[in-house]
Amino acid sequence: MLEGLIALRPSRSAAWARCVGRHYRAGARCGNFMYCLRYVGASTFAMPLVETEAIVLRTYRLGEADKIVSLFTRQMGRIRAVASGAQRTKSRYGGALESMSYVRLWVFERENRDLSRLNAVEILESFFDMQKDYATHIAAQFVVEVAEQLLPEREVNERAFRLLLVVLRALKRFREIDRPLVYFDYWILRLAGFLPDLTVCTECGRRFETETAYYAEILPGLVGPECRQGMAASARPMSVRSLAEVQRACAGPLDKWMADTGKPSGISEIRGFLESIVEAQTERRLITKSLIAEVT
Repeated sequence: MLEGLIALRPSRSAAWARCVGRHYRAGARCGNFMYCLRYVGASTFAMPLVETEAIVLRTYRLGEADKIVSLFTRQMGRIRAVASGAQRTKSRYGGALESMSYVRLWVFERENRDLSRLNAVEILESFFDMQKDYATHIAAQFVVEVAEQLLPEREVNERAFRLLLVVLRALKRFREIDRPLVYFDYWILRLAGFLPDLTVCTECGRRFETETAYYAEILPGLVGPECRQGMAASARPMSVRSLAEVQRACAGPLDKWMADTGKPSGISEIRGFLESIVEAQTERRLITKSLIAEVT
């Protein structure tokens, strides 16, 4: 019976998206079966309907009515999906596809295709209010940009998903930039395997015995005063003590660090150092990095 059906039409609600999922998984017929068939064709049942939580990263225009949505999902990693009719004035998605929205969605996975097909979206938490504060909004967009550039496509990373959610919530709640971004940079580099050993010199491997280390964009890590000789004049100093304090803070929950009396000295330099490593790994300049520099 299903083989004779034709063209897939988008679902009308999350409720019957779940109904379609039941038909697909079990082949069962519920009371809404014929209602579902009015909108769903055979191609729908040939593709798995996946339910997952996700953070909306960005959206891109596709033709006159549709959008391509870049998503970081809990169960599938970073994916791209087509949202049919998302550009229309009376789009069924409403504000659910705004950047940084935390949503639950239903998506059809297509075999051997890069683009999935978005079926239904339900908002779990909105970060739209952060747009009222320009600095906080730019900081959140930095998180989105790094996630989109650094995280591999379709690679599940539960810890990275929880990291993004924790950092966005901290930005929304505390309206501070430095500590949430340092926490994010530290952990996203560590989870991706790009964080160097911050206790030893990159050049000679000796542990830092002085109060000051140095970093430059051409280096993958920090160097001591002896190995700094001959480096470019752009090398910047960093407090080893402040760096150790930040590492201890990043070992615990971000909310606990934010509840402390104040941020450590030299945290802006530490953030700049970590961001330079992110840029080196993505092999591109981060647009939001320069925008943050203008407001801090």
